[in-house]
Amino acid sequence: MAETGEQAIRKPADGWLWYAVLVLIVLAPSQFSYALDPKHGPFVLYADLLAALLFMAWAVWVLVRGRLRELILPPAALWALLVVAVLSAAGATSLKSAAVEIVQLGLYFVAVFAMFADVVRGRHRLGVAVKALGLATTVVVLWGLYHYFTAADAAHVQGPFGNRNVYSAFLAMVLPLFFGTALWVENLNQRIWYLGLVIVGAFTMLAGPQFWCLLLVLLVVSAMKSWQTTGHFLAVTAVFLALTLSLAPRNYQALVKEVGDPIERGEVYKDATAPGEKAPPLVKKRWLEWQPALNMLGENFLLGVGVGNYQVNIGEGRYYGFLPNAKKTEPDTNNLYLVIASSTGFTGLVCFVAFLGYFMGAARRLRARLTDSWGQGLAAGLTGAVYAIVLVNLFSSLFVRGNSLIWALLLAMIAAAGHGEWGTASVAGVRPSAALRAGDPK
Repeated sequence: MAETGEQAIRKPADGWLWYAVLVLIVLAPSQFSYALDPKHGPFVLYADLLAALLFMAWAVWVLVRGRLRELILPPAALWALLVVAVLSAAGATSLKSAAVEIVQLGLYFVAVFAMFADVVRGRHRLGVAVKALGLATTVVVLWGLYHYFTAADAAHVQGPFGNRNVYSAFLAMVLPLFFGTALWVENLNQRIWYLGLVIVGAFTMLAGPQFWCLLLVLLVVSAMKSWQTTGHFLAVTAVFLALTLSLAPRNYQALVKEVGDPIERGEVYKDATAPGEKAPPLVKKRWLEWQPALNMLGENFLLGVGVGNYQVNIGEGRYYGFLPNAKKTEPDTNNLYLVIASSTGFTGLVCFVAFLGYFMGAARRLRARLTDSWGQGLAAGLTGAVYAIVLVNLFSSLFVRGNSLIWALLLAMIAAAGHGEWGTASVAGVRPSAALRAGDPK
């Protein structure tokens, strides 16, 4: 395809940056990190280092070209959340943990968000970014499929992530984008690719809550297309569940038995009983932690116990009261809303919910702006992705290494698609209405 529109205007000034960002998108979904301390961290994700370097290069380029006024910045709710996080740090037990989380918030949702939103702006680049994320997700799913058939424990079906919860949360976040695109895209090969990703990816998701969140979101995305599509989706889903839950014992165990069983199981789950004493049945800590998290919020309703200090405080017995406190539980099963509320207070929770609400509204408005078939699919897919983010954070935080960069990318794609005229570029010295239309990213 000949380079037109955005590519003709911006090349070669930022051509190298565009390709570097594509590399970042492909490498971002993983948890390979360097630990400054093997036990206590902080753990520095290699993809985060690349993102920070690219941001600095992009920032210099923006300043040199005088493009500050054209940048797409995060909404006011995110800036307010950062202010609240800094204020809450004054009461933190661990200032190091507070500083790390504030830096991560700024890196992912200010710096990298602004860079992504600027670099992927335009119809063609959004299409290529979706394909780059599709390539990354294909690698992740194939990795997870390998673990599915080789790992001795279902908890280790994790792809390039640390555990099944982070892996399944990633898929719940990105698969709606590909599903929505597949429903509208005209290119048959892409439709087969994206639908295959959704089916195989869902099959390898062995974290039950995330799996059921995904199905609910895909149902909503189907309804955006038509009632007929919704009927087809329900029929295919019924067949998928019937085959999977009857012929795949791991899926039945993870998606039905574990989800319906409130009790902790296995040797890794231990309570505070004395040596030799038989431990009583213990409700899963992922649910019990909701109460101490609320108690932490009650200790400082406005600003919490300090940003980044949830893990520092959640094991304290004074927050559990009469509830039993397990020594260990499955990792990454926290409710992010309660983590934010307990660590930055009700004020931080309001800012975070407003932040998500802003992008939910922005994603829904895209359907009225992007009127061609591919644009409709992109709008529906991004809307589904935001819905998934909202739901999944009830059961497993997406604000973790490996998922946060992709979270920022999806929000940046919503912002970029909603900025200016669809299919045009907004670049220095060129009014959006005068820019050439980009090629159709089929």
